[in-house]
Amino acid sequence: MSALTPDCDPDLAHCGQPRPSDGIRSTLVLVGLVAVVASAVGTGTVSGVTAFLAGGVGLVAALLLGSRAVRLGRRAVAAVHLPALHRSRPAG
Repeated sequence: MSALTPDCDPDLAHCGQPRPSDGIRSTLVLVGLVAVVASAVGTGTVSGVTAFLAGGVGLVAALLLGSRAVRLGRRAVAAVHLPALHRSRPAG
């Protein structure tokens, strides 16, 4: 990464594009965070301020997962409806 190519990999293989595995990996991390927080807070192994902070982390992770689900749903709906909207037109 340099000043000329701020969003590129060092080998310039993925310039300006997210890697396909990055979304899956971060989604799995968010699911893991929600699961750990839910089990820790639900069983009562943490208490007080720690439970409050863990609940906040779990809430933010759950909101991010929800936004990803909404985005995925929008893409699925667009993939179903867009081919019908973009028909070729004759020239002239």
